[in-house]
Amino acid sequence: MILAIFVTLGVHLATHAFLGVAGYEDSLTYDSVIGRYRALSTMLTLGVLLVAASYHGLYGLRNIVLETRWGAQRARLVSTATGLLGIVMVVWGMRTIVLTAGGS
Repeated sequence: MILAIFVTLGVHLATHAFLGVAGYEDSLTYDSVIGRYRALSTMLTLGVLLVAASYHGLYGLRNIVLETRWGAQRARLVSTATGLLGIVMVVWGMRTIVLTAGGS
């Protein structure tokens, strides 16, 4: 999972820093950002980064909470709550990626 985060984060930062842009100011213009975000490769990169980072963060949070050694019933509650939160985060993030790519 961490390999997916490193690779996609590297690609994401590279596209903002020097791939396909004339300079730093150009990389921040609205048209440049939307143009990059409408590319299928960028959409896939952002989707993989979203899923990998969400899983990594929520799995770590779940483990920290479970270190308090609650009972089995509360452990299931924590696992279910972090799983549902992860689903909400990924759905909301994918919605944003798709709307940015399809918007005008």
